[in-house]
Amino acid sequence: MTRRLLPLVALLALAGCSANKPWIVDLGGTCDVGAKYDIKAPRFDELAQQLAHATGCFIETDLAQTGAVKPNPVKGYMTIRQAVKVAIKGTGLKVVREDKDFIQVAKKPA
Repeated sequence: MTRRLLPLVALLALAGCSANKPWIVDLGGTCDVGAKYDIKAPRFDELAQQLAHATGCFIETDLAQTGAVKPNPVKGYMTIRQAVKVAIKGTGLKVVREDKDFIQVAKKPA
């Protein structure tokens, strides 16, 4: 089965974010709600699924290109937007599009 662009989507609500955490970027959407994470996954698709299950933020990616990439562990209090960026830092993946309720991750060009 050929996998083309497969969106990885999950919807759930998180607890409210803390006003005393000024380092949290807030675009006013579901990708900007803070939560405490402690996720270590062997593949990006597994980590993205765990992050998406904890929020209403949409994560879209081409799993054929990004799914098997080994992400960094995500630990600490942050938004899902920050968690995705921590997970993909130095992996060859990048955020290519984002808004308040959406993050798209793709493989960096070679």
